[in-house]
Amino acid sequence: MDTFMQSLFLIFITLIASIYVYVFHKKKQSTIKNLPPGTFGWPIVGDETYQFLFQKIETFLQERTKKYSSEIFKTKLFGESTVVMFGPAANKFISMNEQKLVKVWYLKSQCKLFNLPDQNQTQEAMQKQVVVASAPVKMLGFLKPEGIVRYMRNNNIESIIHKHFITHWEGKTELKVYPLVKSFTISLAFQFFLGIDESNYVAKFATKFENLYYGIYSVPVNFPGSTYHKAMKGASEIREEIQLLINDKIDGLSKGKIMDDLLAHIVDAEKSGKYVPKIEISNIIMGLINSSYISIAVTLAFMIKQIGMRPYIYQRILSEHADIVRSKGYGTVLDWESMQKLKYTWAVAQETMRLYPAAPGAFREAKTDITYEGFIIPKGWKIFWAFIGTNKNHKYFEEPESFDPSRFEGNVPAPYTYIPYGAGPRCCPGKDYTRFVILTFIHNLITKFKWEVILPDEKVSGALVPIPAEGVPIRLHRL
Repeated sequence: MDTFMQSLFLIFITLIASIYVYVFHKKKQSTIKNLPPGTFGWPIVGDETYQFLFQKIETFLQERTKKYSSEIFKTKLFGESTVVMFGPAANKFISMNEQKLVKVWYLKSQCKLFNLPDQNQTQEAMQKQVVVASAPVKMLGFLKPEGIVRYMRNNNIESIIHKHFITHWEGKTELKVYPLVKSFTISLAFQFFLGIDESNYVAKFATKFENLYYGIYSVPVNFPGSTYHKAMKGASEIREEIQLLINDKIDGLSKGKIMDDLLAHIVDAEKSGKYVPKIEISNIIMGLINSSYISIAVTLAFMIKQIGMRPYIYQRILSEHADIVRSKGYGTVLDWESMQKLKYTWAVAQETMRLYPAAPGAFREAKTDITYEGFIIPKGWKIFWAFIGTNKNHKYFEEPESFDPSRFEGNVPAPYTYIPYGAGPRCCPGKDYTRFVILTFIHNLITKFKWEVILPDEKVSGALVPIPAEGVPIRLHRL
Protein backbone atom coordinates (compact mmCIF):
# COMPACT_ATOMS: atom_id res chain seq x y z
CA MET A 1 0.00 0.00 0.00
CA ASP A 2 2.84 2.37 0.86
CA THR A 3 4.41 1.75 -2.54
CA PHE A 4 1.08 2.42 -4.24
CA MET A 5 0.63 5.70 -2.34
CA GLN A 6 4.18 6.76 -3.20
CA SER A 7 3.56 6.09 -6.87
CA LEU A 8 0.25 7.97 -6.74
CA PHE A 9 1.92 10.89 -4.98
CA LEU A 10 4.70 10.96 -7.60
CA ILE A 11 2.13 11.02 -10.41
CA PHE A 12 0.26 13.83 -8.66
CA ILE A 13 3.43 15.90 -8.18
CA THR A 14 4.42 15.33 -11.82
CA LEU A 15 1.01 16.46 -13.00
CA ILE A 16 1.09 19.62 -10.85
CA ALA A 17 4.62 20.40 -12.08
CA SER A 18 3.52 19.84 -15.67
CA ILE A 19 0.58 22.21 -15.27
CA TYR A 20 2.85 24.83 -13.66
CA VAL A 21 5.41 24.57 -16.46
CA TYR A 22 2.62 24.72 -19.03
CA VAL A 23 1.14 27.90 -17.54
CA PHE A 24 4.59 29.49 -17.20
CA HIS A 25 5.44 28.46 -20.74
CA LYS A 26 2.22 29.94 -22.14
CA LYS A 27 2.76 33.18 -20.24
CA LYS A 28 6.30 33.49 -21.53
CA GLN A 29 5.26 32.83 -25.13
CA SER A 30 2.44 35.36 -24.91
CA THR A 31 5.03 38.14 -24.61
CA ILE A 32 6.45 37.26 -28.03
CA LYS A 33 4.41 38.81 -30.81
CA ASN A 34 3.82 37.48 -34.32
CA LEU A 35 4.93 33.90 -33.72
CA PRO A 36 4.05 31.46 -36.51
CA PRO A 37 0.74 29.61 -36.08
CA GLY A 38 0.81 26.29 -34.27
CA THR A 39 0.75 24.71 -30.85
CA PHE A 40 3.30 23.52 -28.33
CA GLY A 41 0.90 21.16 -26.62
CA TRP A 42 1.44 20.30 -23.00
CA PRO A 43 5.08 20.32 -21.92
CA ILE A 44 6.41 16.85 -20.99
CA VAL A 45 3.22 15.01 -22.02
CA GLY A 46 2.13 17.07 -25.04
CA ASP A 47 5.35 17.44 -27.03
CA GLU A 48 4.74 16.60 -30.70
CA THR A 49 7.90 14.50 -30.94
CA TYR A 50 5.90 11.27 -30.97
CA GLN A 51 3.87 12.36 -34.01
CA PHE A 52 7.05 13.59 -35.71
CA LEU A 53 8.88 10.29 -35.20
CA PHE A 54 6.11 7.77 -35.69
CA GLN A 55 3.57 9.42 -37.98
CA LYS A 56 4.34 9.57 -41.70
CA ILE A 57 6.37 12.76 -42.12
CA GLU A 58 4.27 13.83 -45.12
CA THR A 59 1.13 13.43 -43.02
CA PHE A 60 2.70 15.39 -40.15
CA LEU A 61 3.38 18.30 -42.51
CA GLN A 62 0.16 18.10 -44.53
CA GLU A 63 -2.14 18.03 -41.50
CA ARG A 64 -0.60 21.16 -40.03
CA THR A 65 -0.34 22.94 -43.37
CA LYS A 66 -4.07 22.41 -43.89
CA LYS A 67 -4.91 23.42 -40.32
CA TYR A 68 -2.85 26.62 -40.32
CA SER A 69 -2.97 27.43 -44.07
CA SER A 70 0.76 28.01 -43.87
CA GLU A 71 4.10 26.49 -44.85
CA ILE A 72 5.56 27.63 -41.54
CA PHE A 73 4.25 26.62 -38.12
CA LYS A 74 5.50 26.32 -34.57
CA THR A 75 5.60 23.16 -32.51
CA LYS A 76 7.72 21.53 -29.83
CA LEU A 77 10.08 18.74 -30.83
CA PHE A 78 12.54 16.92 -28.57
CA GLY A 79 11.74 19.43 -25.84
CA GLU A 80 12.74 22.40 -28.02
CA SER A 81 10.60 25.29 -29.27
CA THR A 82 10.70 24.62 -32.99
CA VAL A 83 9.51 26.27 -36.18
CA VAL A 84 8.91 23.93 -39.10
CA MET A 85 9.59 25.56 -42.48
CA PHE A 86 9.25 24.29 -46.04
CA GLY A 87 8.35 25.39 -49.54
CA PRO A 88 10.43 27.19 -52.21
CA ALA A 89 10.59 30.48 -50.29
CA ALA A 90 11.76 28.75 -47.11
CA ASN A 91 14.26 26.61 -49.03
CA LYS A 92 15.78 29.71 -50.59
CA PHE A 93 15.70 31.73 -47.36
CA ILE A 94 17.45 29.14 -45.21
CA SER A 95 20.01 28.11 -47.82
CA MET A 96 21.01 31.75 -48.44
CA ASN A 97 21.27 32.58 -44.75
CA GLU A 98 23.44 29.74 -43.48
CA GLN A 99 25.77 31.14 -40.81
CA LYS A 100 24.14 34.56 -41.23
CA LEU A 101 20.77 34.11 -39.59
CA VAL A 102 20.78 30.37 -38.95
CA LYS A 103 23.35 27.79 -37.92
CA VAL A 104 23.38 24.03 -37.98
CA TRP A 105 21.87 22.34 -34.94
CA TYR A 106 22.09 18.67 -34.07
CA LEU A 107 19.75 16.50 -32.05
CA LYS A 108 21.10 15.24 -28.74
CA SER A 109 21.10 11.76 -30.23
CA GLN A 110 23.33 12.93 -33.11
CA CYS A 111 25.73 14.69 -30.76
CA LYS A 112 26.12 11.56 -28.64
CA LEU A 113 26.38 9.16 -31.57
CA PHE A 114 28.97 11.17 -33.51
CA ASN A 115 30.82 12.84 -30.63
CA LEU A 116 29.84 16.26 -31.95
CA PRO A 117 30.96 19.40 -30.09
CA ASP A 118 28.92 20.87 -27.27
CA GLN A 119 26.37 23.15 -28.92
CA ASN A 120 26.27 25.42 -25.88
CA GLN A 121 29.85 26.55 -26.33
CA THR A 122 30.74 29.65 -28.33
CA GLN A 123 30.02 29.73 -32.03
CA GLU A 124 33.70 30.44 -32.73
CA ALA A 125 34.79 27.28 -30.89
CA MET A 126 32.21 25.17 -32.66
CA GLN A 127 33.11 26.60 -36.04
CA LYS A 128 36.79 25.86 -35.46
CA GLN A 129 36.04 22.23 -34.70
CA VAL A 130 33.78 21.85 -37.73
CA VAL A 131 36.38 23.39 -40.04
CA VAL A 132 39.11 21.09 -38.72
CA ALA A 133 36.92 18.04 -39.16
CA SER A 134 35.76 18.79 -42.69
CA ALA A 135 38.97 20.29 -44.09
CA PRO A 136 40.55 17.09 -45.50
CA VAL A 137 37.46 16.14 -47.50
CA LYS A 138 37.17 19.60 -49.00
CA MET A 139 40.86 19.96 -49.84
CA LEU A 140 41.36 16.54 -51.36
CA GLY A 141 38.26 16.78 -53.53
CA PHE A 142 37.73 13.06 -53.00
CA LEU A 143 33.96 13.32 -53.28
CA LYS A 144 33.99 15.41 -56.44
CA PRO A 145 32.99 13.64 -59.69
CA GLU A 146 36.52 13.34 -61.05
CA GLY A 147 37.81 12.02 -57.73
CA ILE A 148 35.06 9.41 -57.47
CA VAL A 149 35.47 8.18 -61.04
CA ARG A 150 39.27 8.06 -60.77
CA TYR A 151 39.04 6.06 -57.56
CA MET A 152 36.49 3.63 -58.95
CA ARG A 153 38.60 3.04 -62.04
CA ASN A 154 41.87 2.58 -60.16
CA ASN A 155 40.48 0.20 -57.56
CA ASN A 156 38.88 -2.42 -59.75
CA ILE A 157 35.37 -1.59 -58.62
CA GLU A 158 33.95 -3.64 -61.47
CA SER A 159 35.14 -6.76 -59.61
CA ILE A 160 33.01 -5.80 -56.58
CA ILE A 161 30.00 -5.23 -58.81
CA HIS A 162 30.62 -8.46 -60.73
CA LYS A 163 30.98 -10.43 -57.49
CA HIS A 164 27.75 -8.97 -56.15
CA PHE A 165 25.69 -9.98 -59.16
CA ILE A 166 27.29 -13.43 -59.41
CA THR A 167 26.65 -14.09 -55.72
CA HIS A 168 23.18 -12.62 -55.27
CA TRP A 169 21.46 -12.38 -58.68
CA GLU A 170 22.76 -14.94 -61.16
CA GLY A 171 20.72 -18.14 -61.29
CA LYS A 172 17.89 -16.68 -59.20
CA THR A 173 14.30 -16.69 -60.43
CA GLU A 174 12.82 -14.78 -57.49
CA LEU A 175 14.50 -12.51 -54.94
CA LYS A 176 13.96 -9.51 -52.69
CA VAL A 177 15.65 -6.36 -53.92
CA TYR A 178 15.96 -4.24 -50.79
CA PRO A 179 18.19 -6.57 -48.72
CA LEU A 180 20.45 -7.05 -51.75
CA VAL A 181 20.90 -3.38 -52.58
CA LYS A 182 21.66 -2.75 -48.90
CA SER A 183 24.37 -5.40 -49.13
CA PHE A 184 25.75 -3.72 -52.25
CA THR A 185 25.74 -0.14 -50.92
CA ILE A 186 27.47 -1.06 -47.65
CA SER A 187 30.07 -3.18 -49.47
CA LEU A 188 30.86 -0.37 -51.89
CA ALA A 189 31.00 2.18 -49.06
CA PHE A 190 33.50 0.03 -47.14
CA GLN A 191 35.69 -0.27 -50.22
CA PHE A 192 35.45 3.41 -51.14
CA PHE A 193 35.84 4.94 -47.69
CA LEU A 194 37.92 2.31 -45.88
CA GLY A 195 39.61 0.24 -48.59
CA ILE A 196 38.07 -3.00 -47.28
CA ASP A 197 36.40 -5.59 -49.49
CA GLU A 198 36.28 -8.60 -47.14
CA SER A 199 32.67 -9.83 -47.12
CA ASN A 200 32.82 -11.21 -43.56
CA TYR A 201 34.15 -7.91 -42.25
CA VAL A 202 31.46 -5.94 -44.08
CA ALA A 203 28.70 -8.25 -42.85
CA LYS A 204 29.93 -7.84 -39.28
CA PHE A 205 29.46 -4.07 -39.37
CA ALA A 206 26.45 -3.74 -41.70
CA THR A 207 23.95 -4.21 -38.87
CA LYS A 208 25.85 -1.79 -36.65
CA PHE A 209 25.60 0.91 -39.33
CA GLU A 210 21.91 0.17 -39.84
CA ASN A 211 21.31 0.56 -36.11
CA LEU A 212 23.27 3.81 -36.19
CA TYR A 213 21.16 5.14 -39.08
CA TYR A 214 17.85 4.52 -37.34
CA GLY A 215 19.16 5.75 -33.99
CA ILE A 216 19.73 9.30 -35.19
CA TYR A 217 16.03 10.19 -35.19
CA SER A 218 15.15 8.41 -31.97
CA VAL A 219 14.31 9.37 -28.43
CA PRO A 220 17.69 9.40 -26.61
CA VAL A 221 16.69 6.90 -23.93
CA ASN A 222 19.64 4.60 -23.42
CA PHE A 223 18.20 1.35 -22.06
CA PRO A 224 18.93 -2.17 -23.43
CA GLY A 225 16.83 -3.03 -26.45
CA SER A 226 15.91 0.56 -27.35
CA THR A 227 16.69 1.94 -30.81
CA TYR A 228 18.98 4.54 -29.28
CA HIS A 229 20.84 1.99 -27.16
CA LYS A 230 21.52 -0.19 -30.22
CA ALA A 231 22.73 2.89 -32.09
CA MET A 232 25.05 3.97 -29.27
CA LYS A 233 26.52 0.49 -28.98
CA GLY A 234 27.02 0.27 -32.75
CA ALA A 235 28.58 3.75 -32.93
CA SER A 236 31.07 2.94 -30.17
CA GLU A 237 32.17 -0.30 -31.85
CA ILE A 238 32.38 1.33 -35.30
CA ARG A 239 34.46 4.21 -33.93
CA GLU A 240 36.88 1.84 -32.21
CA GLU A 241 37.28 -0.23 -35.37
CA ILE A 242 37.93 2.82 -37.56
CA GLN A 243 40.60 4.01 -35.15
CA LEU A 244 42.29 0.60 -35.45
CA LEU A 245 42.12 0.98 -39.23
CA ILE A 246 43.70 4.42 -38.92
CA ASN A 247 46.69 2.83 -37.18
CA ASP A 248 46.90 0.28 -40.01
CA LYS A 249 46.85 3.09 -42.59
CA ILE A 250 49.57 5.00 -40.75
CA ASP A 251 51.72 1.88 -40.59
CA GLY A 252 51.12 0.97 -44.24
CA LEU A 253 51.79 4.48 -45.55
CA SER A 254 55.00 4.72 -43.53
CA LYS A 255 56.19 1.58 -45.34
CA GLY A 256 55.37 3.03 -48.74
CA LYS A 257 52.24 1.00 -49.32
CA ILE A 258 49.91 2.52 -51.90
CA MET A 259 46.43 3.15 -50.49
CA ASP A 260 43.75 5.02 -52.37
CA ASP A 261 40.68 4.94 -50.11
CA LEU A 262 39.32 8.07 -48.43
CA LEU A 263 40.53 7.06 -44.96
CA ALA A 264 44.08 6.67 -46.24
CA HIS A 265 43.90 10.05 -47.98
CA ILE A 266 42.81 11.80 -44.79
CA VAL A 267 45.52 10.07 -42.74
CA ASP A 268 48.13 10.88 -45.38
CA ALA A 269 47.07 14.54 -45.34
CA GLU A 270 49.09 14.98 -42.15
CA LYS A 271 52.20 15.16 -44.33
CA SER A 272 50.94 18.48 -45.64
CA GLY A 273 50.27 19.79 -42.17
CA LYS A 274 46.54 19.11 -42.32
CA TYR A 275 46.48 17.15 -39.09
CA VAL A 276 43.13 15.84 -37.90
CA PRO A 277 42.77 13.90 -34.60
CA LYS A 278 41.89 10.21 -34.91
CA ILE A 279 38.61 10.69 -33.13
CA GLU A 280 37.61 13.38 -35.65
CA ILE A 281 38.64 11.19 -38.57
CA SER A 282 36.56 8.32 -37.26
CA ASN A 283 33.55 10.62 -36.88
CA ILE A 284 33.95 11.92 -40.45
CA ILE A 285 34.18 8.45 -41.95
CA MET A 286 31.38 7.08 -39.81
CA GLY A 287 29.13 9.94 -40.87
CA LEU A 288 29.91 9.52 -44.56
CA ILE A 289 29.28 5.77 -44.55
CA ASN A 290 26.10 6.28 -42.54
CA SER A 291 24.71 8.76 -45.08
CA SER A 292 25.67 6.62 -48.09
CA TYR A 293 24.24 3.29 -46.93
CA ILE A 294 20.49 3.06 -46.23
CA SER A 295 19.53 6.20 -48.16
CA ILE A 296 21.01 4.98 -51.46
CA ALA A 297 19.62 1.48 -50.89
CA VAL A 298 16.12 2.92 -50.39
CA THR A 299 16.35 4.86 -53.66
CA LEU A 300 17.65 1.84 -55.58
CA ALA A 301 14.96 -0.49 -54.21
CA PHE A 302 12.05 1.78 -55.10
CA MET A 303 13.64 2.72 -58.44
CA ILE A 304 13.99 -0.93 -59.44
CA LYS A 305 10.37 -1.49 -58.42
CA GLN A 306 9.11 1.41 -60.52
CA ILE A 307 11.13 0.30 -63.55
CA GLY A 308 9.80 -3.25 -63.23
CA MET A 309 6.20 -2.02 -63.08
CA ARG A 310 6.48 0.17 -66.17
CA PRO A 311 7.69 -1.52 -69.40
CA TYR A 312 7.98 1.80 -71.27
CA ILE A 313 10.39 3.11 -68.62
CA TYR A 314 12.36 -0.14 -68.70
CA GLN A 315 12.70 0.06 -72.50
CA ARG A 316 13.87 3.68 -72.47
CA ILE A 317 16.48 2.98 -69.81
CA LEU A 318 17.61 -0.20 -71.57
CA SER A 319 18.07 1.72 -74.83
CA GLU A 320 20.07 4.44 -73.07
CA HIS A 321 22.42 1.93 -71.45
CA ALA A 322 22.72 -0.14 -74.64
CA ASP A 323 24.23 2.94 -76.29
CA ILE A 324 26.86 3.09 -73.55
CA VAL A 325 27.67 -0.60 -74.00
CA ARG A 326 28.11 -0.12 -77.75
CA SER A 327 30.49 2.79 -77.26
CA LYS A 328 32.39 1.63 -74.15
CA GLY A 329 32.10 -2.15 -74.16
CA TYR A 330 30.22 -4.61 -71.97
CA GLY A 331 31.16 -4.66 -68.27
CA THR A 332 33.03 -1.36 -68.35
CA VAL A 333 32.74 0.87 -65.28
CA LEU A 334 30.94 4.08 -66.13
CA ASP A 335 33.07 7.18 -66.48
CA TRP A 336 31.76 10.68 -65.83
CA GLU A 337 31.27 11.36 -69.53
CA SER A 338 29.04 8.28 -69.84
CA MET A 339 27.01 9.32 -66.82
CA GLN A 340 26.13 12.63 -68.44
CA LYS A 341 24.48 10.65 -71.24
CA LEU A 342 22.21 8.73 -68.87
CA LYS A 343 19.79 11.62 -68.60
CA TYR A 344 16.58 9.57 -68.58
CA THR A 345 17.96 7.06 -66.06
CA TRP A 346 18.81 9.92 -63.72
CA ALA A 347 15.36 11.46 -64.29
CA VAL A 348 13.86 8.16 -63.08
CA ALA A 349 16.15 8.27 -60.03
CA GLN A 350 15.12 11.86 -59.26
CA GLU A 351 11.43 11.02 -59.53
CA THR A 352 12.04 8.06 -57.21
CA MET A 353 13.70 10.34 -54.65
CA ARG A 354 10.79 12.76 -54.95
CA LEU A 355 8.19 10.11 -54.10
CA TYR A 356 10.37 8.12 -51.67
CA PRO A 357 12.70 10.67 -50.03
CA ALA A 358 15.36 9.19 -47.77
CA ALA A 359 16.31 12.56 -46.22
CA PRO A 360 13.29 14.27 -44.60
CA GLY A 361 15.08 17.45 -43.60
CA ALA A 362 17.58 19.03 -41.23
CA PHE A 363 17.63 21.11 -38.07
CA ARG A 364 18.90 24.66 -37.76
CA GLU A 365 18.96 27.22 -34.93
CA ALA A 366 18.08 30.91 -35.16
CA LYS A 367 21.23 32.96 -34.44
CA THR A 368 19.16 36.07 -33.93
CA ASP A 369 15.53 37.10 -34.01
CA ILE A 370 14.41 36.35 -37.56
CA THR A 371 11.56 37.99 -39.44
CA TYR A 372 10.15 35.71 -42.12
CA GLU A 373 6.91 36.28 -44.00
CA GLY A 374 5.65 38.55 -41.23
CA PHE A 375 6.41 36.06 -38.45
CA ILE A 376 9.08 36.24 -35.77
CA ILE A 377 11.38 33.28 -35.11
CA PRO A 378 13.04 34.12 -31.76
CA LYS A 379 16.77 33.78 -31.27
CA GLY A 380 17.70 30.31 -29.99
CA TRP A 381 14.60 28.60 -31.37
CA LYS A 382 15.16 25.52 -33.47
CA ILE A 383 14.08 25.23 -37.10
CA PHE A 384 13.19 21.97 -38.79
CA TRP A 385 13.86 22.59 -42.47
CA ALA A 386 11.66 20.02 -44.21
CA PHE A 387 13.32 19.23 -47.54
CA ILE A 388 10.39 17.04 -48.53
CA GLY A 389 7.71 19.65 -47.90
CA THR A 390 7.29 20.39 -51.61
CA ASN A 391 7.64 16.86 -53.00
CA LYS A 392 3.98 15.90 -53.02
CA ASN A 393 2.42 19.34 -53.17
CA HIS A 394 0.16 19.91 -56.18
CA LYS A 395 1.24 23.58 -56.26
CA TYR A 396 4.70 22.48 -57.40
CA PHE A 397 4.08 19.10 -59.04
CA GLU A 398 1.07 18.21 -61.16
CA GLU A 399 -0.53 14.94 -60.02
CA PRO A 400 2.11 14.66 -57.29
CA GLU A 401 1.27 11.07 -56.30
CA SER A 402 1.91 9.68 -59.79
CA PHE A 403 5.31 8.41 -60.92
CA ASP A 404 6.36 10.55 -63.88
CA PRO A 405 10.10 10.91 -64.71
CA SER A 406 9.29 13.42 -67.46
CA ARG A 407 9.08 16.05 -64.70
CA PHE A 408 12.88 16.05 -64.78
CA GLU A 409 13.21 16.26 -68.56
CA GLY A 410 13.02 19.54 -70.45
CA ASN A 411 11.04 21.87 -68.18
CA VAL A 412 12.59 20.75 -64.89
CA PRO A 413 11.05 21.74 -61.53
CA ALA A 414 11.32 25.42 -60.61
CA PRO A 415 14.25 26.44 -58.39
CA TYR A 416 13.97 25.43 -54.73
CA THR A 417 10.93 23.19 -55.29
CA TYR A 418 13.00 20.00 -55.24
CA ILE A 419 16.01 19.71 -52.91
CA PRO A 420 16.73 16.04 -52.11
CA TYR A 421 20.24 16.96 -50.91
CA GLY A 422 19.36 20.22 -49.21
CA ALA A 423 20.60 23.49 -50.69
CA GLY A 424 23.21 26.16 -50.13
CA PRO A 425 26.71 25.85 -48.64
CA ARG A 426 25.74 22.85 -46.48
CA CYS A 427 24.32 20.87 -49.37
CA CYS A 428 25.04 17.13 -48.99
CA PRO A 429 28.70 16.50 -50.00
CA GLY A 430 27.86 12.95 -51.10
CA LYS A 431 25.42 13.83 -53.90
CA ASP A 432 27.88 12.94 -56.68
CA TYR A 433 28.80 9.70 -54.95
CA THR A 434 25.09 8.88 -54.72
CA ARG A 435 24.63 9.54 -58.42
CA PHE A 436 27.59 7.37 -59.32
CA VAL A 437 26.42 4.42 -57.22
CA ILE A 438 22.84 4.54 -58.49
CA LEU A 439 23.76 4.84 -62.17
CA THR A 440 26.48 2.20 -61.92
CA PHE A 441 24.17 -0.32 -60.25
CA ILE A 442 21.30 0.27 -62.69
CA HIS A 443 23.73 0.03 -65.63
CA ASN A 444 24.88 -3.41 -64.53
CA LEU A 445 21.38 -4.59 -63.63
CA ILE A 446 19.56 -3.51 -66.76
CA THR A 447 22.21 -4.85 -69.14
CA LYS A 448 21.93 -8.28 -67.49
CA PHE A 449 18.30 -8.78 -66.46
CA LYS A 450 14.66 -8.03 -67.01
CA TRP A 451 12.28 -8.33 -64.05
CA GLU A 452 8.68 -8.29 -62.92
CA VAL A 453 7.40 -6.90 -59.64
CA ILE A 454 5.57 -9.56 -57.64
CA LEU A 455 3.80 -7.20 -55.20
CA PRO A 456 2.87 -3.98 -57.04
CA ASP A 457 0.76 -2.82 -54.08
CA GLU A 458 3.40 -3.57 -51.45
CA LYS A 459 3.00 -1.38 -48.38
CA VAL A 460 5.55 1.27 -47.52
CA SER A 461 6.56 1.25 -43.87
CA GLY A 462 8.67 3.74 -41.95
CA ALA A 463 7.75 7.24 -40.80
CA LEU A 464 10.72 9.52 -41.52
CA VAL A 465 12.30 7.21 -44.12
CA PRO A 466 10.16 5.07 -46.46
CA ILE A 467 10.98 1.34 -46.40
CA PRO A 468 9.45 -1.34 -48.68
CA ALA A 469 7.59 -3.54 -46.19
CA GLU A 470 8.26 -6.81 -48.07
CA GLY A 471 11.66 -5.89 -49.51
CA VAL A 472 10.45 -5.49 -53.14
CA PRO A 473 10.15 -9.13 -54.29
CA ILE A 474 10.70 -9.55 -58.04
CA ARG A 475 10.75 -12.31 -60.63
CA LEU A 476 14.04 -12.26 -62.54
CA HIS A 477 14.85 -13.12 -66.18
CA ARG A 478 18.38 -13.30 -67.61
CA LEU A 479 18.84 -11.45 -70.90
